[in-house]
Order: sequence, then structure tokens, then C-alpha cells
Amino acid sequence: MKVITEIVNLESKQEITEKDFTEIINKLETNFHSQQEGFIDTELLHGEGTNCWVMIQHWNSLEEMKKSSSAMFKDTATEEFRNSI
Repeated sequence: MKVITEIVNLESKQEITEKDFTEIINKLETNFHSQQEGFIDTELLHGEGTNCWVMIQHWNSLEEMKKSSSAMFKDTATEEFRNSI
């Protein structure tokens, strides 16, 4: 089985705490990514003492990953996440 790995570097806004950003990501995964065709899983890494994050996602295909990435910037379920970076 072929798996596509997407690695995204993110910076949360300075005023958002680590706990709050983690909760935002959990909502993003529950309400958006897990609903997308081809989504497998996500791992979130945080640079301690910074607002820098790395999101590692696995997808069944490049096409499904691209479709989801495009939809993410239009879907209301992702608005809180988009406003936090």
C-alpha cells in the first residue's frame, strides 16, 4: 500500500497558548481532516518554548491530499485553525 506523507511547518499566533493551539488542532482533526477521503492520521510536534509546530499527515494518495488541502481554505470547520496561524 502506498502512503503519502505531508509535512507542514506552522507558526501559531504569539497570543495563543500551547494548550489552546493543541485543542484547535484536535478540533481540526475531528471536524475536518478525519472527514476527508484518503486521510489516515496526523502527528503534531511542537518546538518547546516557541510558537513553531510541525504537522505530519499521512494520506492514501497525493490527489486526496491535494483535494483536502484545497478544501481546507474554504471550509468553515477550519476557520478557527486558519485564524490561529
